[in-house]
Amino acid sequence: MVMITDIIIIGGGVIGCSTAYNLAKLGAQRVVLLERGDLCSGGTAKSCAIVRTHYSIESNLIHAVESLKIFASFADMVGGDVGFHRTGYLIVGPETHRQPMEAVFRKQREHGIDTAVLTPAEARKIHPLLNVDDVGVIGYDSFTGYADPYLTTTTYARRAKELGVRVYTDTAVTGLALHDDHKTVHTHQGDFAAPVIIMAVGPWTYQLGCMIGVDFPYENSRHKVITLKIAEPYRLDWPIVKDLTTPTKIYFRPETGGVVLLGTGDHGDPIEDPDSLRDEIDDAHIEHMAALIAHRMPPFAEADITAGWTGPYDITPDWNPIVGEVPGYKGLYVAVGFSGHGFKLAPTMGEGLAQTVLGQEPRVPMAPYAMSRFVEGKPLYGSYGIGSIS
Repeated sequence: MVMITDIIIIGGGVIGCSTAYNLAKLGAQRVVLLERGDLCSGGTAKSCAIVRTHYSIESNLIHAVESLKIFASFADMVGGDVGFHRTGYLIVGPETHRQPMEAVFRKQREHGIDTAVLTPAEARKIHPLLNVDDVGVIGYDSFTGYADPYLTTTTYARRAKELGVRVYTDTAVTGLALHDDHKTVHTHQGDFAAPVIIMAVGPWTYQLGCMIGVDFPYENSRHKVITLKIAEPYRLDWPIVKDLTTPTKIYFRPETGGVVLLGTGDHGDPIEDPDSLRDEIDDAHIEHMAALIAHRMPPFAEADITAGWTGPYDITPDWNPIVGEVPGYKGLYVAVGFSGHGFKLAPTMGEGLAQTVLGQEPRVPMAPYAMSRFVEGKPLYGSYGIGSIS
């Protein structure tokens, strides 16, 4: 049997579920979402879920600002609790980064974000464990925070279902067939046909691309996250910290249980298959990260590691996502290559993709994320070089 529908979304992570909700909210009928496992069982599940607005690329900054508004008022704007905690965000950089960092601060203020340049004494007042003796410039955004990736994804899915979207879990795609007027998705649970398919499977996009002969310009990498604890509980109201003075652009934030969550914004370890990821973290990485955080927060010289996991990044050549219609394939849309930005941009990326599919003018800019930008010579390079802070 074949289920005939209007729009098929493949992928039950935060991007797919945000897109499903926004399609239904905008009046789309007969929308189906297919997920091979459980909702939020892929890359979203491993997200550190930081919601910040510091981006040197203006379209990213606008998406981040508008998405933050949604995260902060999710119950009113979407419906439901996503566990958003407002902590503030301290970003520290070398003197060589002063000009681009201050340019971002000005742009954030233009869009209503409470951002200021701090003195070392002011930074230590906000976060008393910090050592900022070697820092050239310090910025602080009081609006930033973090959310719960599982709650965010499943809340979007619940609201989408309430608006009529049909969600099928444990429904792995086994094949795709593309025709001018319809497209068919083959699964173990049966076939689904529609004129529009949206592929929102992140690091697993390569597998779908192989089914239709499309090579998407991205690569997968393995990122490692650890949590550390010291004798004194790490306070939940201390800000998220981004450290641009380190080669790997580390970040850390508070987490429940009095621990600090620590990750990197670099490329990570290349991987061929995201399904090969395991949560083992080598001792060399732990020692390296422990030394970096002990320098930035001296009390962590005596820290104990309490947990660790790995997650996939799908990284494009310019470290920015590809979102929109696939060139040469009418009715086929993709959202891939978020390069570590996906969770924080998910509310407006899902909204903008839904508006694009329905032929509406996106409220937030979507044109910069077209796949064609790479052949047109319009990549989105940020001011800080390669990495997830662009």
